[in-house]
Amino acid sequence: MASKELVTKVWIEEGCIVCDACETAAPTVFEVQEETCVIRPAALQEDFNKPLTQEIFDAAEECPVDVIKFDTVTEEVPDDQVDPAPAAAGEEPQTRPKAEQKPAEVASKKADAPASTAGESDPAIAALLKAATSRGGTAGIRRKEQEIPAGVEAVRRKDPRELPPDARQAKILEAARKAKKDPDANRRSMLSGAALTVGWCAFGTGLGVSVGPAMARFLMPNVLEEPDPRVRVGKLQQYAEMTHGDVNEDFKPQGIWMIRDGNRLAALNIICTHLGCIPNWLVNDRKFKCPCHGSGYKPDGINFEGPTPRPLERFRVFVDAGIVIVDKSKKYQYELGQWDQPGSYLEV
Repeated sequence: MASKELVTKVWIEEGCIVCDACETAAPTVFEVQEETCVIRPAALQEDFNKPLTQEIFDAAEECPVDVIKFDTVTEEVPDDQVDPAPAAAGEEPQTRPKAEQKPAEVASKKADAPASTAGESDPAIAALLKAATSRGGTAGIRRKEQEIPAGVEAVRRKDPRELPPDARQAKILEAARKAKKDPDANRRSMLSGAALTVGWCAFGTGLGVSVGPAMARFLMPNVLEEPDPRVRVGKLQQYAEMTHGDVNEDFKPQGIWMIRDGNRLAALNIICTHLGCIPNWLVNDRKFKCPCHGSGYKPDGINFEGPTPRPLERFRVFVDAGIVIVDKSKKYQYELGQWDQPGSYLEV
């Protein structure tokens, strides 16, 4: 038998930024909600946490704001359950939980660790190897960059004005971070923009002189037209045959799912409220599942898993001469209590 540190209690202090790192590392212990992260009820029991000690350690290690804390106890366990990595010669055993150690103490231990000898592993090298191969290490980051889902890549290429509010805010924050890291980027952008402006002005002057006012008038559009936001989705009678929880995907190319929620007919927006990807309807699982980050929605559009912060949006629906029409210019949000407003559904 050997001794091992086991987690008996875990909690989250103030300052959580809802980054989803803890739930990714230990999904049975942590649950990411809309505004913060909480400990799942089962993880409030001491015996539940002990077998998940390593996952809790990983979650605390990956937390970017260091708000995950835990208590440990030393217990006797079989030899095969002890970390095989040996401690460096002369290094004192760690007596305090990893999440409670101060950075100065960790740095002091690394500085005082002796050089590795034959048959012994250097703790500094072991730590670097673990960081490079772990979930949040350099290798993991590079692997994720090389395996970007097609849906995420499509969102990155879109104009910010075409994205939903959550994705648009994320793109703005990303641009701000890049500008902060490279202060000269703004200056280069300004110089290149000025040069481009001068070039276009010269081109416009030459075009005006050589072609004349007639061509300039021809190139100027009379009016900017936008597509009609109203979509005719069929007769109301055909939707009366649907049962509770049914989903009609006939108009998914137009960005619409027609659903039956009890005795109500509603039109769901197919755009994921996390970062703007398009989920898939899984008939056997009876849920919408986003392929980009794993967000899940029930047949009525309510979110229940993954990083998505809120349910899917619903479009306005009404009947004109027996035909159901979806107006995509008007949206209703569940978290604002709008799903019970007239226009967000039809009685069938």
